[in-house]
Amino acid sequence: MRLRFVPIFMRELRAYFQNPSIYVALAIFLAVTGWFVFTGVTFFRQVCLEQQMQMRYGMFSLNYTEFVVKDTFGIISFLFLFVVPLLTMRLFAEEKRTGTFEVLSTYPITDWGLVVGKFLAAASVIVVYLIVTAVFPLTLGWLGEIEWPVVGTSYLALLCIGLGYAAFGAFASTLTENQIIAAAVTFVGLLVFYLIGDMTPAGGGSVKEVLDALSIRQHSENLIQGKILSEDIFYFIAFTIGFLSLANYVLETRRWRV
Repeated sequence: MRLRFVPIFMRELRAYFQNPSIYVALAIFLAVTGWFVFTGVTFFRQVCLEQQMQMRYGMFSLNYTEFVVKDTFGIISFLFLFVVPLLTMRLFAEEKRTGTFEVLSTYPITDWGLVVGKFLAAASVIVVYLIVTAVFPLTLGWLGEIEWPVVGTSYLALLCIGLGYAAFGAFASTLTENQIIAAAVTFVGLLVFYLIGDMTPAGGGSVKEVLDALSIRQHSENLIQGKILSEDIFYFIAFTIGFLSLANYVLETRRWRV
């Protein structure tokens, strides 16, 4: 009974990997990330050479993990703002456009099971993307000495971010029949959550605390820096479950209208 979402999950997963666009998006994602990693390592080497000439003035050695590795994961988390909307835009919008959503409604599955099945399919693709990105820390580890615990917490951060983004994308996809609109709503909405911590008005105070508490970047940066805090984990859990619940609510209201 509890696993009725599995057929939906398998159906969506097959649809993902049978779609050539997912491989194009992955190639572009890796190419852009690779370019930033290359430029980061090149810049780090230049700075190190300059530092060696200035050591007599008491400069401290640079931290390779701090300077290059953390920036790499920060770049990946930012690129997810563009990648995840493309992965989630079709989840429900395409079903509505083609009329197959009514067919899904006849399945012996609840709206919540439908949401979970589609969300897990998108989340699985995101995990595949993360696994492929392992080439970057492995390469950086070959080029220099990195702090592997920080790499571990950074991947935890990316997983939390990816799941939260997928949940928001699933919610946005329930709002429209147009995939482009769904992707645009997802991107703009996530960008707001990403930058909301920078929207603090002059004076800050309690308003700043609230905005920081809602900021995706604020919570993910702690993990990327190697700090595992319970409030950050709770934030991403609440973010994910919250938007999955909103997606379920939209489907339920649509069923009542029908």
